[in-house]
Amino acid sequence: MKIYTRAFNAALGQIKQVETEMEVQFRSAVATVDNLPTSGNVSGDLRMAIDSDHLYVYVNSEWIDQGVFDVGDLLQTKLMQELS
Repeated sequence: MKIYTRAFNAALGQIKQVETEMEVQFRSAVATVDNLPTSGNVSGDLRMAIDSDHLYVYVNSEWIDQGVFDVGDLLQTKLMQELS
Protein backbone atom coordinates (compact mmCIF):
# COMPACT_ATOMS: atom_id res chain seq x y z
CA MET A 1 0.00 0.00 0.00
CA LYS A 2 1.20 3.50 -0.70
CA ILE A 3 1.49 5.68 2.36
CA TYR A 4 2.44 9.31 2.64
CA THR A 5 4.97 10.83 5.01
CA ARG A 6 6.55 14.26 5.19
CA ALA A 7 10.18 15.19 4.70
CA PHE A 8 11.98 18.52 4.86
CA ASN A 9 13.66 19.53 1.60
CA ALA A 10 16.51 21.80 2.75
CA ALA A 11 17.32 22.96 -0.80
CA LEU A 12 13.79 24.33 -1.22
CA GLY A 13 13.20 25.14 2.43
CA GLN A 14 9.90 23.26 2.26
CA ILE A 15 8.23 20.24 3.74
CA LYS A 16 7.28 17.82 0.98
CA GLN A 17 4.94 14.88 0.97
CA VAL A 18 6.78 11.62 0.24
CA GLU A 19 5.03 8.56 -1.20
CA THR A 20 6.30 5.23 0.16
CA GLU A 21 5.23 1.69 -0.68
CA MET A 22 4.97 -0.52 2.40
CA GLU A 23 3.03 -3.45 3.77
CA VAL A 24 0.38 -2.52 6.28
CA GLN A 25 -1.52 -4.53 8.86
CA PHE A 26 -5.09 -3.44 9.46
CA ARG A 27 -5.83 -3.14 13.18
CA SER A 28 -9.03 -2.42 15.08
CA ALA A 29 -10.58 1.00 14.57
CA VAL A 30 -10.53 3.53 17.40
CA ALA A 31 -13.19 6.08 18.36
CA THR A 32 -10.96 9.16 17.94
CA VAL A 33 -7.37 10.02 17.03
CA ASP A 34 -6.73 10.53 20.76
CA ASN A 35 -7.49 6.82 21.20
CA LEU A 36 -4.65 5.66 18.92
CA PRO A 37 -2.46 3.42 21.09
CA THR A 38 0.81 4.86 22.35
CA SER A 39 2.56 1.53 22.93
CA GLY A 40 2.72 -1.93 21.40
CA ASN A 41 2.67 -0.57 17.83
CA VAL A 42 4.82 -1.77 14.96
CA SER A 43 5.66 0.02 11.74
CA GLY A 44 2.88 -0.58 9.23
CA ASP A 45 0.00 -0.79 11.74
CA LEU A 46 -3.05 0.86 10.19
CA ARG A 47 -6.11 2.07 12.11
CA MET A 48 -9.15 4.17 11.35
CA ALA A 49 -10.41 6.91 13.67
CA ILE A 50 -14.18 6.48 13.44
CA ASP A 51 -15.09 10.08 14.30
CA SER A 52 -13.25 11.47 11.27
CA ASP A 53 -13.06 8.40 8.96
CA HIS A 54 -9.32 9.07 8.63
CA LEU A 55 -6.80 6.25 8.30
CA TYR A 56 -3.61 6.45 10.36
CA VAL A 57 -0.47 4.42 9.73
CA TYR A 58 2.27 3.91 12.30
CA VAL A 59 5.70 4.81 10.87
CA ASN A 60 8.92 5.80 12.66
CA SER A 61 7.25 5.78 16.09
CA GLU A 62 4.36 8.06 15.16
CA TRP A 63 0.84 7.86 13.73
CA ILE A 64 0.61 9.58 10.35
CA ASP A 65 -2.73 10.74 8.97
CA GLN A 66 -3.43 9.21 5.55
CA GLY A 67 -6.68 11.07 4.98
CA VAL A 68 -10.28 10.01 4.68
CA PHE A 69 -11.06 6.37 3.99
CA ASP A 70 -13.55 6.70 1.15
CA VAL A 71 -14.84 3.54 -0.44
CA GLY A 72 -17.70 5.28 -2.25
CA ASP A 73 -16.14 4.97 -5.71
CA LEU A 74 -15.09 1.38 -5.06
CA LEU A 75 -18.58 0.39 -3.91
CA GLN A 76 -20.20 2.15 -6.86
CA THR A 77 -17.88 0.40 -9.32
CA LYS A 78 -18.56 -2.98 -7.73
CA LEU A 79 -22.32 -2.39 -7.79
CA MET A 80 -22.21 -1.39 -11.48
CA GLN A 81 -20.21 -4.54 -12.29
CA GLU A 82 -22.77 -6.70 -10.52
CA LEU A 83 -25.67 -5.01 -12.34
CA SER A 84 -24.13 -5.46 -15.79
